[in-house]
Amino acid sequence: MNTLLLVMLGALDGGVSITAFATPKEAFVHVLATRPQILGVGEYHELKGAPKVPSAIRHFTAEALPVLDGGATSMIVETWMLNGRCGEVEKQAAAAVEKTTKRPAETEDEVTTMMGRAYDLGLKNHTLLITCADYASMLDADKELDAEKSLLLMKRKVEEKALEVRENEEGGLPGKMLILYGGALHNDLEPSADDAPYSFGPRLRRETNGGYAELDLLVPEYVEKDSDLLKLPWFTPALALAKKGKTVLVQPSRGVNVIVFAYSKVKPRPR
Repeated sequence: MNTLLLVMLGALDGGVSITAFATPKEAFVHVLATRPQILGVGEYHELKGAPKVPSAIRHFTAEALPVLDGGATSMIVETWMLNGRCGEVEKQAAAAVEKTTKRPAETEDEVTTMMGRAYDLGLKNHTLLITCADYASMLDADKELDAEKSLLLMKRKVEEKALEVRENEEGGLPGKMLILYGGALHNDLEPSADDAPYSFGPRLRRETNGGYAELDLLVPEYVEKDSDLLKLPWFTPALALAKKGKTVLVQPSRGVNVIVFAYSKVKPRPR
């Protein structure tokens, strides 16, 4: 494996390690080598108008899933199927989510592709079951998305499904890795005080006796101007390596992993 340890940040920032790899596959291998019982994968979502570069979910599908090689048995995806059974409230909630998240239309296709690839590799896929009452709870009095209630709902739904799969001995146990795929908030292992209510990481770590790991996926073109990330001491050095074509694995603390993909070579538009 062509791995080069480039930086070990000092005690000032808690001894964060930054490792550069030639390819995303090598970075994923490094993370998966610890064989966590549950791997909570969180992406920084693509937004409408973002540069047309490979998304985090596309990277995960093409470069991470094949590395599992039988090491995972199930995957829970933070999404759900619209079936029309809840009538107007379902339509209102779906419209509010689309308006707020501002994700491009192709995101849904990429989720479907990921789940298809996971199935081909022998994983059992799970999505979330959203009830009519759940849809109603996501909306405020003006039928707009209530961000806090929606975040709490998603956290609860994924956590409950993960515990169910674990209880059924389908995944989330030694030798039966469970993959959770969603946004880079709910999967936090060490959330801030403000974000703690929305994260299932701490509970799943307790449930697995330390067998839970967090993996965040960052496409640099999407996040390079993110004000919160820019405050982190490792972010600017990681971006510098990504600009040199490296895939960067940042490990701020035990069980916490962040992959920053290399910048994509985008051909300039013809004038």
